[in-house]
Amino acid sequence: MRKFLLILLWIASCHLTVVAQEENPVDSSTCVTNSFWDNWYGQVGADMILLFPVDHAVKDVFPNGKSLGVSIAVGKWFSPEFGGKFKVNWNNVIIRETHNIWYKPYGVPGGNHDEGGFMTISGDMQLNLHNLFDVYKPERKWNLILAPRAGGWLNVKEGKGGPILGVGLHNTYRLNKKWQLFGDVNYTFVPSLNGVSSGRDHGGNSYAEINVGVEMALSKNNTFHRASESVRHEKEAVVVNSFWDNWFVQAGLGMSLQNPYGTNFANVFPNGNTLGVNIGLGKWFTPEIGVRGGVNWQNSIVINHHAYYLAPFDDPKGELDKKGFYAIYADLFLNLHNIIAGYDKDRKWNAIVFPRMGLTTNFSSSYAECPIVGLGTEQTFAISDRIKLFADVAYQVMTSGFHDKKYKTPDNGISSNGFFDFNIGVQYDLGRNTWYKPGEKRSASVSATGHNWPRFIVNTGGSVVVAFGAKTALKAMINEERPDHSDNKSFPSGHASMAFAAARSIDKEFRKDCIWIPIAGYAAATAIGVERVVNDRHHWYDVVAGAGIGIGAAELTWWLSDKLLGKGSNVAVGSSGNTVDVAVGF
Repeated sequence: MRKFLLILLWIASCHLTVVAQEENPVDSSTCVTNSFWDNWYGQVGADMILLFPVDHAVKDVFPNGKSLGVSIAVGKWFSPEFGGKFKVNWNNVIIRETHNIWYKPYGVPGGNHDEGGFMTISGDMQLNLHNLFDVYKPERKWNLILAPRAGGWLNVKEGKGGPILGVGLHNTYRLNKKWQLFGDVNYTFVPSLNGVSSGRDHGGNSYAEINVGVEMALSKNNTFHRASESVRHEKEAVVVNSFWDNWFVQAGLGMSLQNPYGTNFANVFPNGNTLGVNIGLGKWFTPEIGVRGGVNWQNSIVINHHAYYLAPFDDPKGELDKKGFYAIYADLFLNLHNIIAGYDKDRKWNAIVFPRMGLTTNFSSSYAECPIVGLGTEQTFAISDRIKLFADVAYQVMTSGFHDKKYKTPDNGISSNGFFDFNIGVQYDLGRNTWYKPGEKRSASVSATGHNWPRFIVNTGGSVVVAFGAKTALKAMINEERPDHSDNKSFPSGHASMAFAAARSIDKEFRKDCIWIPIAGYAAATAIGVERVVNDRHHWYDVVAGAGIGIGAAELTWWLSDKLLGKGSNVAVGSSGNTVDVAVGF
């Protein structure tokens, strides 16, 4: 069984390296980042968009919802795996489709975007799947790219727009060192458009986009190079770490200030003020760029029962005083210090700016998730090699459904609602979190603390899966009615079981490093359980039972892992650039 599992690890990582856990020279396949001004490119293409109004058959979309246009984009690769692209599309203006219509939900067909067309402005994260899961090869012809997207759209004639969220798959084909062909397929959600209401005002409409064209390299240096090559290195250049390095977690307290459309900002504080907690998980791909995902839960643990808004309505009532709201977001981090002055591992302060995309739900609203698009800035201060303090502020806009459609701009709720978000807290760097210059040596183990990240990820995922299976079986056997009488699946709490399975797994991995990490994990799991009781989805004993199931699932999973692979001392993961190398000590 042990040999079989090691073979599977070898297939997954593409490299099986037999080493002692000692310092090794940089592997010949390791890549070095270029200057910030390298690896830029431009794109020009032809674009076709198919509009998908809510509650309408696909057969009505083509040709009625078709429009043609042009696109231009500028992008940059920060590392072989990660980059970004800024793109502008303008449809139905150069080549006009006079029959471009949507069938309105109310049975009244009408022209749409036939005068002036419409524009979309978007920012794409670029994840090169080939380089993420395989060794970087500058001579590779095809590259497949996963691209989450956020931005906004504008009806040129009406002068109105709203936020967009989407995801795409992009393909490039290299012709030579300077030119490539590209083809993109994207699917994007938008709020109500031009009188074609989603019926929910929270982004139920959508469109598909097909974009093809040519890409031209804009920089003098457009490929990454090996760390072992004898080439000139700019002062910003560092060796690209393993994908498993440079991760961090954040936990803190937050305050939001609601700013609904038509409300005098002087009335926002304290009327629109809420307090809450936030947690985040992030990774730096290079010293200049990284990503962070997080959850912000407001007005739930600490409740402002006086949270209400004034004009434009005559009946201002509390909208966030019952269940609060949460926002799930993804941020694209740009470290301004490292972009402008170069990376310095001894720097205490770091200034970061980030665009944001995500979803938010007001539990007091009868409407579903609303898209958010925003912009923010963060400051971090290092108090040790692994612990930092952080403070950030962001502003995000969302659609009218967040406020139960009470606050919306004229003409079908094209949104300018928004809220400010202030957070302060502690950041803990996981594993190896510093970069190093070409030619330096580093440990082959996955981190200076001995964490075995693949083992931790597999065990955590396995714990959650076991907890899910156990709670599903018990729900089917016991059939206890929920407090809100919605169904007979109250015992045990599935949310609590999976949350505590993850928390116990975090505890087992990080307790020796910092006690505050497992405390934060258990606090988050407890908050989830409390929320389920407060919202009448579970009895208190459902949550307690779920917590016990989750902790038991984690204990079982880690015990089985130790039996099969030992306690992790013999199996670790190292870096050979853009792949994960399994290091086995015998």
